[in-house]
Amino acid sequence: MLRRTVEHCLTWARGGLVAAVALTAVAAPAKAADTLTMRLEWSAYVMHLPFYLAMEKGWFKAADLDIQMEDGNGSITMVQLVGNGKFDLGHGALSSAAVGASKGLPIIAVAEYLQKSPLGIIYDAKLDIKSMKDFVGKKMIYTPASFESPFLEPFFAQNGVSYSSLNLVGVEASAKMSTYMTGGADAFITTVPADFPRVAEKRPSKAVLFADYGMNLPTFGIVANTEALKKKGPAIKRFVSVVSAAWAYIIDGHAEEAAKAVMKLRPNAATTVERLVSEFKEQAPYFGTQGKTTFPGPQSAEEWAKAIKVMEAAKVISPGSKPEKYFTNDYVDAAYGKSIVAGK
Repeated sequence: MLRRTVEHCLTWARGGLVAAVALTAVAAPAKAADTLTMRLEWSAYVMHLPFYLAMEKGWFKAADLDIQMEDGNGSITMVQLVGNGKFDLGHGALSSAAVGASKGLPIIAVAEYLQKSPLGIIYDAKLDIKSMKDFVGKKMIYTPASFESPFLEPFFAQNGVSYSSLNLVGVEASAKMSTYMTGGADAFITTVPADFPRVAEKRPSKAVLFADYGMNLPTFGIVANTEALKKKGPAIKRFVSVVSAAWAYIIDGHAEEAAKAVMKLRPNAATTVERLVSEFKEQAPYFGTQGKTTFPGPQSAEEWAKAIKVMEAAKVISPGSKPEKYFTNDYVDAAYGKSIVAGK
């Protein structure tokens, strides 16, 4: 306990000695920050910029939050861990969260940060790709535990390609990019804007997006365990609001500052300031209005309804569910987030 002791020195006064008086003022105990645990879908990369920026700028601290983050190895694993109560929150593909929720996992999306799905295929620039049928026979690598896995067969099917005709090879997420860059595959399935700058440094490549071929899935954002929402709702709302405001700050011309925060806090991360900035520039067009708001985070019931139809048609979720099963906007407070970022 903090104590401040003020001592009055012995003084001589007329008629005798005035004894010293020790006054002890006891400060009120500081309020403990609320602890939230969070599982990421991957190690530090462009979509994690607001987390590290908020840490470095002290925004989480200002919101009385102690955030404990753990790197991940795919959105599917993240969803399972958050759904099973191992973490309060997760960050990753909301499409994976929707699949988990449809199967009974107590998980819901509380913020979404991209309007267009970045999922796609990066492939060797020498390949003559004019349609999805041109990938038949080409060696394509993917990560079984990643969010793309459940959507591959339905995606190719709706584009007239038999899944059995594809040469798909599953690899660990950590090996996917390096395998492609060193010539171990003709193409790989990934989040295109996040990986394309790094890949292009090593191997001339092109890319196609699933969204441009009929499958625009829910994108990246924050998911929460529903029991955690009941127990830690106010803290989670502060967290989501600060992260959303941090994205707004980054979009407003502070990507390099955010990238430097990542490298300061994660100096051994397999990236650089320059690469993170380049990835953000590639990603920037994917940000946009959600519904009728320009503040990052809030989700659109209309867009979720469209995505549900796509996922139902792909048979990755059961038919008949409503958007409110998969998302809520109750945990984004723009005014609060902006006030923390502004230091008010």
